[in-house]
Amino acid sequence: MAVSVLFLSSCDDEDGFYNEKYIAVPNLVAVQDQDVYLVGEHLFVAADFSRYQIEPGFASPLDLYQTTSGATGFRFSYIMEREITPGSWQAVSTTAQQMIINSGSVQASGYVLGTATYNAADESYEYEVGFPLAAAGNYRLSFGVNSDATNSIELRSLTQSNQLFLNINSATQQLNASGFYRFTVN
Repeated sequence: MAVSVLFLSSCDDEDGFYNEKYIAVPNLVAVQDQDVYLVGEHLFVAADFSRYQIEPGFASPLDLYQTTSGATGFRFSYIMEREITPGSWQAVSTTAQQMIINSGSVQASGYVLGTATYNAADESYEYEVGFPLAAAGNYRLSFGVNSDATNSIELRSLTQSNQLFLNINSATQQLNASGFYRFTVN
């Protein structure tokens, strides 16, 4: 009697299996800070970064566009919340039609899914979008919609088919220790 044995193995390197790579590049996304916000204004989130990024330990810059086989953009998410009562926060919904879109693209409802799109003319990824501030109050913005990160913004390449997906962890000093950018609208 012949006995056959089926061996199952797991891949210890899931990121390699799924073609995922990670790098850290600080300050790629920023809130365009101002002293006072007024009802009717917009809070702008912006990104404008070169396809060529310095990587510690390497002599030449990493070409994001080439590495991702022509990623058309880098996507990240954020959420805006308004304080309803002290310590109680509620998500502020908006639509793409209510936002000011100077560059990049956006999908919006209870949170914003922003895309810094590739501009071949200056070889950079660009995003500048204004979130409408419709009511007075205390607000906070968080980039941790899909992550546990508190001091960084996570961007993911829009890579075609089965090419390399590049995830960028972009540290920022604009968020407080809890991971929020807090501000008041008068």
